Amino acid sequence: MAAKSMSIYLLKSGVSIESAIKDDSGYKEVDVSASTISNLRVFLKPGSPKQPWWKTYLGLGVDLLQQSNSATAFVGIKKQTFALTFGSGQHLLREDSYVHDFGTRVVLNSVDPNKLKSADTLDPESSQRRRTQIPYDGDLALLSFTSDSSVLRSLTGKAKAEHNDLVRSVTGAACLRVTTPTEPGDLVVLLKRLHKLYKSKGFRKTFPDIAQIRPITDPSTIDPLNQQLAAAVFDVSAPIVLTVPDVLDYGDESYVQFSGRGVSEMFDDVYIKHYREYLEGKGITSETFAVDDLKHDELVLLNGSHEAMQRWSIFRSLVFEAQADEGYSYHFSDGAWFRVATGLLESLRDFLDPYWIEATLPEHQWASEAEYNAEVCLANGSVCLDQTNISPSGQTQVEPCDILRIGQEHVEFVHVKIGTSSSMLSHLFNQAANSVQLLRTSDEASKNLLKLVEERADAAAAEHVAKALETNSYTVSIAIVSHKRTPERKSANLPIFSRISLRRALVALKAMDVTTTVQLVPDATNRAGKQKPRKLRVRPAT
Repeated sequence: MAAKSMSIYLLKSGVSIESAIKDDSGYKEVDVSASTISNLRVFLKPGSPKQPWWKTYLGLGVDLLQQSNSATAFVGIKKQTFALTFGSGQHLLREDSYVHDFGTRVVLNSVDPNKLKSADTLDPESSQRRRTQIPYDGDLALLSFTSDSSVLRSLTGKAKAEHNDLVRSVTGAACLRVTTPTEPGDLVVLLKRLHKLYKSKGFRKTFPDIAQIRPITDPSTIDPLNQQLAAAVFDVSAPIVLTVPDVLDYGDESYVQFSGRGVSEMFDDVYIKHYREYLEGKGITSETFAVDDLKHDELVLLNGSHEAMQRWSIFRSLVFEAQADEGYSYHFSDGAWFRVATGLLESLRDFLDPYWIEATLPEHQWASEAEYNAEVCLANGSVCLDQTNISPSGQTQVEPCDILRIGQEHVEFVHVKIGTSSSMLSHLFNQAANSVQLLRTSDEASKNLLKLVEERADAAAAEHVAKALETNSYTVSIAIVSHKRTPERKSANLPIFSRISLRRALVALKAMDVTTTVQLVPDATNRAGKQKPRKLRVRPAT
């Protein structure tokens, strides 16, 4: 019996077929009186016959008319309605009409965990998307899935033996893609079984960590969350942060502005208060402000000459945590919403907070990160290694640290970063772990470090560091410079995905038996806007 592939959606409870269909979709309902499938309605969109582009490109004289038809079939079973799509039939459905985790849950409950073939994952911290495929049966570990930092978007594998009579292989995301030998007369049986698998919670035992972070794609959930996000801009007590959503080189002088309704003053750093004041200066209030404004307005990055280098929507530049139901919370980062299990938040807090110490570095009051590092080293006799490189010849640059503290009984590698943007902090945490690993595994890297210390301090300091490297008797400190005035919140001051990244780095350092601390350094810089020179212009967003 030949197997057939189809995509299956589950309509939300109470959604009628008429309300699930997009307006002006081009689909027409067709007669199904000859079908053996009960409670069936089919909407068809015939394709237009076209010549393939490559016919003319290759100069072929033969007639090669082809067309692609699309259809969506609705099947009602008691209170549930399923939509089976063929061709491009999914474009008939409104995004808010169907259950967005139907496919994922059915796959998790039906797939053999040792016969997986492919996984689509998302790293929310870097917005990196990847598809991992293997040519043989395997488990999630072989598909490079890490439960505390990867979001599973789609999973493909062979079904468990007990489901082989109805499905052979399954792929799950918002819809369920199945390969099935099921004939029309047994379709209702298949759909009933699939709905039962969707309702099952058995996957929590098979894949206990897979649902710790889930992307939110359902518009009916996203829309009210976006409303909370927009309202938080005008709420001074809301846990909302404005960041540059990219990795920046703080050794270079830079400024930021807002555009979209005229160009704002320039600022030394990104701060939600400045954006709020920018809006208020344009007569915008919380009552007139909406999500579309966040997507329209832009954060503009300027170089030291006040020229625009890059721009991002305010929407993408916000980090926000929203109130949620018991068991999980909602987190907004890089323009997307994620549901995070409370258990993950608690485990992060329990792991990270013991590493937190009171700040041992002075407050930041200089123009840039580079100047801060240089002035701190000058004041306390430390060695400034900011923007240096210890990597072996021909390898990617690795900075040993920003500040090297050398005492009689102590050598400390201090890594400094201004701001709490997820992307910047990820770079900081990775640098802290990677530099130690390089020093442990490369004699050339150690020699490069000692040469830098001798050049920037003296031979005695280099000898002291050499002894520390030889006996592995040094420590690491991660210093995050921030305007946040809540040091008592410890790790909770960081975005959720930064906490995950920090835990990963601390685990790596712990495995190397390196004592590590984390501190939140007060940022005392003046964030007042600077008047922009008239001769330089930044194009407002259109």
